[in-house]
Amino acid sequence: MRQLIPHPLSNTPEALMNKAGYVRHCVETGRACYHRRLNDPPFPRFHAYVSTNEKGMEIDLHFDALDSITHKGNHDQTWAYEGGRVNEEANRILTAICGQLPHKEIYHAPGHPLSSSHLPTKKKKSLFEILFKTM
Repeated sequence: MRQLIPHPLSNTPEALMNKAGYVRHCVETGRACYHRRLNDPPFPRFHAYVSTNEKGMEIDLHFDALDSITHKGNHDQTWAYEGGRVNEEANRILTAICGQLPHKEIYHAPGHPLSSSHLPTKKKKSLFEILFKTM
């Protein structure tokens, strides 16, 4: 599925993809490759090719269910490029890039530089503090 985010961009393509929870891992045919894992194992994951042109930033998104290094698996399946989960993820990316999705709702594997363990945390209040508004 291809999406175009028109100019002017609010930041660099890499910063925008990081904001959406994606990590850059290579460059193929002049396009930066990003992925977002669904859980700790490397697959399944969403895989996006990102390029910029005179119109804006183009994101070419698909779903990798198996090893993408050998290019065997689901690359010949239409569901990997459009429909259900790919459409939802494309909408989630656009929402995150436009700044409407709180950062904490984006999943990152533990130990990842953008994981919630690296974000500032608020002190949790006890029921007593909530009821009697003590600080």
